[in-house]
Amino acid sequence: MTSTNIRSIVLDDIESVFSIEKDSFPKPWQEDVFFQLALSGGRYYVDESIVVIMDVMGERGAVNGYIVWEEDGGDNHGHILNLAVHTKFRLQGRGKKLLNHALSTMKSVGMETCELEVRESNLWARHLYENAGMIAVDRRVEYYESEDAIIYTITFT
Repeated sequence: MTSTNIRSIVLDDIESVFSIEKDSFPKPWQEDVFFQLALSGGRYYVDESIVVIMDVMGERGAVNGYIVWEEDGGDNHGHILNLAVHTKFRLQGRGKKLLNHALSTMKSVGMETCELEVRESNLWARHLYENAGMIAVDRRVEYYESEDAIIYTITFT
């Protein structure tokens, strides 16, 4: 794998990020979400205890993946909201690097746990989360309209 850099999203990243988003998900987030995150320097404060963080991965200025997560300082709980890698860069360890980056960041700022939802059929992502030490703990019926979500969690020690 080529050397990659992980950094906060900036306005120049939005077009690449939104393209990856549309290629990765049947119901992509709206472009405005990424715009707001970029405007806030990759750290959008929902309130005094909750912040949404977005980091991108790339090399030579090109974005090829990203991760978005929430940290709740009120209950020391993290929540991974979105993770995607450009199709031509998949299966090269980039998703793992982004996930590990977010988990280690959460742990370093005092989060005690982290959770996420994933489509039951997304076996690649489920394997990634399980290899990172996350455990499937629950199911949300029809969370993705016609598909269940599997809830994964990890406790930081």
